[in-house]
Amino acid sequence: MLGSESEQVATLYDSPEGQLGPILFGGHLHWGYWDENNADDNFAAAADKLAQIMIDKTQIREGQRFIDLGCGVGQPAMKLAKAKGCSVDGITISKFQQQSATSRAQAEGKQDKLRFIHGSALDIPNEDQAYDGGWFFESIFHMGHRDALLEANRVLKPGATLVLTDLPTLPTTTEEFKAFVQQHIHSSFIAKEDYPALMAETGFELVGIDDITENVMPWLVPKLKETLAEHKQEITELFNDAADKAIDDWVYLFEYMSENLGYMVVTARKL
Repeated sequence: MLGSESEQVATLYDSPEGQLGPILFGGHLHWGYWDENNADDNFAAAADKLAQIMIDKTQIREGQRFIDLGCGVGQPAMKLAKAKGCSVDGITISKFQQQSATSRAQAEGKQDKLRFIHGSALDIPNEDQAYDGGWFFESIFHMGHRDALLEANRVLKPGATLVLTDLPTLPTTTEEFKAFVQQHIHSSFIAKEDYPALMAETGFELVGIDDITENVMPWLVPKLKETLAEHKQEITELFNDAADKAIDDWVYLFEYMSENLGYMVVTARKL
């Protein structure tokens, strides 16, 4: 049974607004990574690059089991399974995402390596110490950091590597912004400085934090505007007469987030 906050997140991602993300980001549901070497990349290509950065951070090996905590429509999980030869269980509270991910895996002929579960990453339907590795890929801020990490600790084997992306607050982050994202995208963000104590409290050793704010946030709005223009027809088909408002809402949200948040990749090890 999902709690009220989880139900709100599920409703968000099952809605047309939530279904737009994979269209814009090439099947991904996370942002992108840009630098001087890929400055011309569109959002989809940059999202794929960020997924590869995450894959390179994992220590998972062929034949091992991995859990994707908040798996979206399964694109990063499929990319990981292909790259590493591991099996991946993805869990999402969105029925649309679970069905879409399952269909994608079947279309790729990868259903033997990929399983997508409709459920909460705060109550994973699996035994203790079931997985050799895992990640939260732009998902932990929907769940509550402490509770999410405690449940991840439960299902990971001792010594397993956990990788996550998070959007840390800044000294300039406003209380108005925090209230806005809590209401509209059901998210709570924390500061980078909170992570050492948080990891220790939840049974993890903090291995490292890579702050890639400059590779994400300055690019976010201009790249979003480009991809919105590229996909205008699909947006119109999804939203009909509300398409222009949907575009304006996405741009506003991304502007607001890029002003108030950073971006980092966190690596930890279960004790």
